[in-house]
Amino acid sequence: EEKRKEEEDKEEEEEEEEQGSKISRKKLRRMNRLTVAELKQLVSRPELVEMHDVTARDPRLLLHLKATRNTVQVPRHWCFKRKYLQGKRGIEKPPFNLPDFIKKTGIMEMRETVQTSEQAKSLKSQMRERVRPKLGKMDIDYQKLHDAFFKYQTKPKVTIHGDLYYEGKEFETKLKEKKPGRLTDDLKTALGMPTNTDKIPPPWLIAMQRYGPPPSC
Repeated sequence: EEKRKEEEDKEEEEEEEEQGSKISRKKLRRMNRLTVAELKQLVSRPELVEMHDVTARDPRLLLHLKATRNTVQVPRHWCFKRKYLQGKRGIEKPPFNLPDFIKKTGIMEMRETVQTSEQAKSLKSQMRERVRPKLGKMDIDYQKLHDAFFKYQTKPKVTIHGDLYYEGKEFETKLKEKKPGRLTDDLKTALGMPTNTDKIPPPWLIAMQRYGPPPSC
């Protein structure tokens, strides 16, 4: 009887080994992988857990790095199937505008005059100038240039630390610049209000003073 039991135990072990060998590595990995709900319970900041975080080699370390201060996230387009900025193919780029402090120096008008004078010249003179170019065509006052860059220069708008670019970001409305209660110039002109001052009240306020608040209030 003891021999029979030993033989049965050996047969069971062999069957288990055969079944284990049939399971592929991919299935074993999936079986040992944590679920999103389990990972959220183990982590201090569960709101940062994403569905693809469980596939990492060390999900806890990844979430610890995500939760640390001043960390910049990996851009979202890494997991997208389409190529980055593929949706911007048909959109025309707006022409580059010089900043106002450079425009005030009058360099644009001087360039236009030089270009018109060059266009009026004959082909022979143009070829001659290419071989022997003349210098000093545009005489700009150096004091104006100095004042433009050292007195009137304005800082360009830059993004904050960790603010990443994504498709269509430039078309979004910037809510930081807008404040509740302040009317824009377009809305003022639509309501028939002067755009110069903010002291004149809107027309609905005068109507409320005259007739009282609306019935919903």
